[in-house]
Amino acid sequence: MNFVPYAIPFFILALVAEFVYARAKGRHQYRLNDTVSSLAMGTLSRLRGVLQIGLGAAAFEALLAEHAILQIDTGSAIAWAAAFVLYDVCYYFSHRFGHEWRILWAAHAAHHQSEEFNLSTALRQTSTGFLNAVFYIPLYLIGFPAEMIIAVGSLNLIYQFWVHTEHIRRLGWLDYVLVTPSNHRVHHARNPCYVDRNYGGVFILWDRLFGTFTDERDEDRCVYGMTRQLKSFNPLWANLHVYAEGIEDMRRARRPVDKLKLWFKGPGWQPEGVTPYAGTWTAAKYDPAIEPAVKWYAFAQFALHVPATFALLGADLPQTQTLTCAGLIALGFYTQGAFLEGRPQAVWAELLRIALITAAAAWMGTPAIFVYTLVTGLAVGTLLFRREGTNSARKPVVK
Repeated sequence: MNFVPYAIPFFILALVAEFVYARAKGRHQYRLNDTVSSLAMGTLSRLRGVLQIGLGAAAFEALLAEHAILQIDTGSAIAWAAAFVLYDVCYYFSHRFGHEWRILWAAHAAHHQSEEFNLSTALRQTSTGFLNAVFYIPLYLIGFPAEMIIAVGSLNLIYQFWVHTEHIRRLGWLDYVLVTPSNHRVHHARNPCYVDRNYGGVFILWDRLFGTFTDERDEDRCVYGMTRQLKSFNPLWANLHVYAEGIEDMRRARRPVDKLKLWFKGPGWQPEGVTPYAGTWTAAKYDPAIEPAVKWYAFAQFALHVPATFALLGADLPQTQTLTCAGLIALGFYTQGAFLEGRPQAVWAELLRIALITAAAAWMGTPAIFVYTLVTGLAVGTLLFRREGTNSARKPVVK
């Protein structure tokens, strides 16, 4: 059983509570552009479910069942405890290689792009993380049933939500055993002394055992994000940019062996003949200055896309219509990002989206939930743009 969908309402409530608490303390840790970007990526990662891509847990179990060492009883409390601990060991190596091999970093980078550290960052998830499933094959070979692996995996993910905060500092002896906010802040920091450390999901013991642990230091305050800044709020590009950069490095690499090797080296490694990226961990946050009406239009659209996404996931539509709706929602996330970046093409992309929604509604011949919510959002946007004007998204300025 996957417990994550049941936890989503509590995630949102906790996020709102942290936002209110931060404002009351005078700490502005939430930027609308960054938060919408993170939540849009989390929603988009749920949307990929309609594509039915990749091997699920049941497929792994079917392929590996005859090779399993044991037949584990799901009614055993000891078996559940063992599954929970061993899953976290597998997660440690999956996470570690997600930083050490570019082919895996290409998916995992999405989670590290935010330059803020709050509970919305926890929901910033990739839509392309299919390859990491191989790290959990040992659990199937031991004999753990698929339903048990799915359940403990979802609990592992739910646990990781609360550690994405700056409001909880030290927790005494727990910092030595568990992944805590202090330990996980180090993992998200781009300071040279913190990069590629603290990979554990629930237990920090694996980092201490395998030499990847670093303690948070008061004199080295964490600076969040990636050294190679994304500089975009486009969730589609956020999911694809490392792949695109890797393909470009392949094209420029002189030696054929380097074209393959670069995918199994760290993301900072460059083949001979390719100029290394000259990034800096002290770079200013990407924060384009745009008109308030444009920000709130993007937020209103996002707020309508979220229920549209979950309505689509629960709808019983023909595959062609499902994929069409998914594509239109993804396009909506793209236009929201373009508005938040202050891109001149944002208005034109939005007009195209309106035309495509209208055509899809006519083709489907039904006022589907997603069409209703998106068209309602357009009405909200019209009121905003009538007051502020659409020229506010003409010149992006980075603070």
